[in-house]
Amino acid sequence: MNQPLTNVTPVPPPKRPNRQPLYVGAVVLLALLLGLRLLHHDNPYERAADDITRAIANNDMTPVIHDFNAINRPELTDRGRVGRLSDMVVALGAFKGSKEITPANSPAGFHEFTEDFANGTLDEKYQLDADDKIVKFHIGPPTPP
Repeated sequence: MNQPLTNVTPVPPPKRPNRQPLYVGAVVLLALLLGLRLLHHDNPYERAADDITRAIANNDMTPVIHDFNAINRPELTDRGRVGRLSDMVVALGAFKGSKEITPANSPAGFHEFTEDFANGTLDEKYQLDADDKIVKFHIGPPTPP
């Protein structure tokens, strides 16, 4: 008893979603990622230099004390000594960041940076031991070439 169906309206095929916004979004995202990749990214040594400079400016070396060799750590607790460095750093205004400028012929573990501030620059240098702890550290005005 199957009777034929009559006057049945055919169902239209489903509409394909418009994927153009998705493609445009993907292209924009890729362009942003490529742009970010081409910009300068701090290396780990620059990040450490940034952290140390901020700690000096705050006259509190506690956040970076473990970046230094245990033999040198007592010097970091000398608040008068760190305070003099802090005064020098703070006088240059807002800290903008570090840029590594280590010469190619430098010994292993040696790193040199230009510390950029709103009102000037400082030179920062440190030497790492075999455990990547700082054994020598200096921050001060850039030396003339």
